[in-house]
Amino acid sequence: MTPVDSVHLGVGSSDSEVGSRIGGRPPQVFAGQPILQTHEYLLTLEAHTASWLGARELSVFIRRGFSIGDDDLEYPDIGFSAVLHPPSSRSAESAGTHEGLGSAALVNLPADDEVMPLVLIAPQPVLIQNEPSYADTVEADGHRFLFQINEEGWPVVAEPQPEFVEECLFGYGSVYFYGSADAAGHAVEVVPGFLDF
Repeated sequence: MTPVDSVHLGVGSSDSEVGSRIGGRPPQVFAGQPILQTHEYLLTLEAHTASWLGARELSVFIRRGFSIGDDDLEYPDIGFSAVLHPPSSRSAESAGTHEGLGSAALVNLPADDEVMPLVLIAPQPVLIQNEPSYADTVEADGHRFLFQINEEGWPVVAEPQPEFVEECLFGYGSVYFYGSADAAGHAVEVVPGFLDF
């Protein structure tokens, strides 16, 4: 996993059944899987969005009922899950859908140091509390930073349109994802590292 330029993703104005997307029905590949009983679907990163993905997609889930007041905020027991899988369009079934989250495509945004994207794929994380030690445990297991989901990047909608997200899912904070790679630089495992808010 060699460092590459950053990729900035934000919520698009329309939905998509394939590719990078957020909310709505989870990918078909998860139909009937146990994760949909315990977690709700957040988003999918399309194959090749980052070099470490290769030809696979990555979907992120949040534990049903997750709250920042809970004690599962850090690796390895954090209330998020990241799953590598073959490219898959949205399921016809609504199991695992997060009811408080809109459904839309994730689109590339221009890199702008003044604007935090919802998803930032980068060589280094942008920390909120500026506490690099939060990553000590996940890095001690041989993982390195891959991307983050930052709630500062939620779209701002004008009244009277409904909000895209009913309430911040993780305290208007950021969740940081780490991984380990094979010899070709493709992720063999992606794990949520910690929540910062």
